[in-house]
Amino acid sequence: MTDRDYICENFLGNGEYVTLAGLEQVGRKIYSAAVPMGLSRYGCQQFTDDERTQYKWVRPGYEDLIKTESGGSNSSGYEKDELQWTQWPDSCWVAIFTDNTLKEKKIVKTNKISYACGRFKSQYYQMVWATDDGQYVYVISPSYAKTMSDSRQQTTLPAGVVRINTQTEDFDDYYCNLETLSQNGLQRSWYIGGDNFLFLMYDAPITASTKTANQLAVFNASAKTLTAVTGLPSDVSGFGSTPYMEDGYAYVSVNTESGYPAIWRIDPQSGVATKALTVNGATTLTGIGRID
Repeated sequence: MTDRDYICENFLGNGEYVTLAGLEQVGRKIYSAAVPMGLSRYGCQQFTDDERTQYKWVRPGYEDLIKTESGGSNSSGYEKDELQWTQWPDSCWVAIFTDNTLKEKKIVKTNKISYACGRFKSQYYQMVWATDDGQYVYVISPSYAKTMSDSRQQTTLPAGVVRINTQTEDFDDYYCNLETLSQNGLQRSWYIGGDNFLFLMYDAPITASTKTANQLAVFNASAKTLTAVTGLPSDVSGFGSTPYMEDGYAYVSVNTESGYPAIWRIDPQSGVATKALTVNGATTLTGIGRID
């Protein structure tokens, strides 16, 4: 296997470059959330007139967002003459690739939710999940664009869930407003099976200056319900980053302030967690899986 460059400039036709968050396969097709990240220095230097006074990709009234010097660090770093973060926070795009070569694609868009991507520091978490039968691909937005510092780059849309019908390869009329179910923010999601998803939730709204992702909840897409997971220890210090799903249950590694870490089984119908296995002698447990 060799590494190959992949052009992400003007990926959506609006000049902006993207980050792909999550790869979900249905048949030969690959579904991925295309998260717009703003304009590179090259994108900011495209004009529609010979006098170079009319920007091609910078939206009118957004010109002052172009950086005048380099700064920031890590995933928040930026370079002089680029426009950091998207100018289109009230839209969500999903790329549907013909196969795993990622050469040919179709882009579908909805204005019901903001971009579909969970985030923590420099990590971008998957929010696109195919159902077991391959009929739908659910697309989830925590509305992280609400946390942007400039109002022009903040979304007006609540956290929500939409879906793509894989037969038509477009969004259907399904929509769920997650903020009517909980005011706490969403960091991560995983597909359990059937109509059920496991959410890692914050203990405060997404816009809170201080928040901790320390709560689990089960989202049922058909019923449009969010059920808090109960039965876990009172001194949970963290969850593993990789749950395991089997037979309609979610298995999650749970670390606590006292005692050894353990694997807990979550029943999505009731939201009740039951201890399944304790890992004696361990200090933390970051993920679980199964080898047959």
